Amino acid sequence: MVPLVKTLLSLSLVASLPAAAFADPKPRNARPAPVDKVIGAYAGKTDLWEQDCGGGIYFSPNNQVRAWCAENSENMAAGTWTVSADGTLCQNLTWYYPQGNAAGSSAAEPLCIQHVVNGWGVMYRSWPGSTEWWPVTSATSTLKRGYVFQSDVDTAKNKLGL
Repeated sequence: MVPLVKTLLSLSLVASLPAAAFADPKPRNARPAPVDKVIGAYAGKTDLWEQDCGGGIYFSPNNQVRAWCAENSENMAAGTWTVSADGTLCQNLTWYYPQGNAAGSSAAEPLCIQHVVNGWGVMYRSWPGSTEWWPVTSATSTLKRGYVFQSDVDTAKNKLGL
């Protein structure tokens, strides 16, 4: 089961990258995004993992997260999210998966995404180890209003006995 969990953890990072948007270098005159702007962009929304996984991660307004991938539909993840003063959003997930007659679990490494705003107030995000910056706007974002995969997460959670 551990290789499956490592695959899911890798997918959660790679699948988060927007497929339709084009990356930019770090914006000129970029400054850390205000905490309330980052929270406003994520709270109550699902970030779709469009590449490979067919799932996503939901950021609840109470700082809880839930994640799910269609290709491993019996698995789900739960955890928390925070935003630091420098506009960095960190998510801490534990993945749960079938293991015999019980649920196995594996904590993922925290994933922290940097956010900056340019001189016009447009927010961009960049993943760890990347030099590319992705705009977080309604036209280019993978963030969709609501808990898109709630029934899928609930189904997996019930099957796992959580």
